[in-house]
Amino acid sequence: MEVKKNAEEMRVCGQCNKQVAEANFALHESHCQRFLCLCPDCDEPVPREQLDQHRVDQHTQVKCAKCHKKVESGQLMDHKSDECDARLQCCEFCQLEVPWSSLADHSLTCGSRTELCADCGRYVTLRDQLEHALVCLQADSTPELTKKDTSVLCRSCMKTFTSEHIDQHQLTCDLYQEGSEVEDQVDIQKESLSSGLSSRLKSASFFGQGQVDAGGDREKDQISTCPHCHLALPLATLKWHEAKCQIYTSLK
Repeated sequence: MEVKKNAEEMRVCGQCNKQVAEANFALHESHCQRFLCLCPDCDEPVPREQLDQHRVDQHTQVKCAKCHKKVESGQLMDHKSDECDARLQCCEFCQLEVPWSSLADHSLTCGSRTELCADCGRYVTLRDQLEHALVCLQADSTPELTKKDTSVLCRSCMKTFTSEHIDQHQLTCDLYQEGSEVEDQVDIQKESLSSGLSSRLKSASFFGQGQVDAGGDREKDQISTCPHCHLALPLATLKWHEAKCQIYTSLK
């Protein structure tokens, strides 16, 4: 069984620069020499009688109306869409159309604007929105990440630290240590004062109750003024009120 040849011998036509089968080359070449010729500007095959019109339509120098650059008429459409510096391009941040020549500067300024993130409450630049969205989602699923980003104010030295560093700072903060010692002393004094006043309150209560039992109706008729709030009260209850009033005044 004979094997059929899959590829025939080919030759390039000098008139149209196309590959033609060797068996048909002579007929094809004679046709091209009679009807076609190569354009000297673009080296493309053109019907011989249309060569002059082809050169006018495709190779005449024209000026771009936007950037005023001169290009061949046949390349003007491609120039306007792909090469012209004044062609309008859409900004990825504000969606406004700006000239290509100023797009880089515009995007730099426009991308620096910030917007409030509805998830974490932080202001993020527009150019970092996509990256922040991934970090923000991880922060929601990972409490430790949110904790590291939280700032805490040291009330002793009034400096700001992250949550993971505030405890370590307070161990070495001199103002914090001094403030803790003062607070301990104040707590001791308050506890001592409250204890003493409570004892006095109990004594006054017992004393007032005894007077009522002993004096009867005579104590109820006598009225005196509290030295702390100047409130006029029956003598039977004045001692009780005076002790409570002194506690309230001391704790203010």
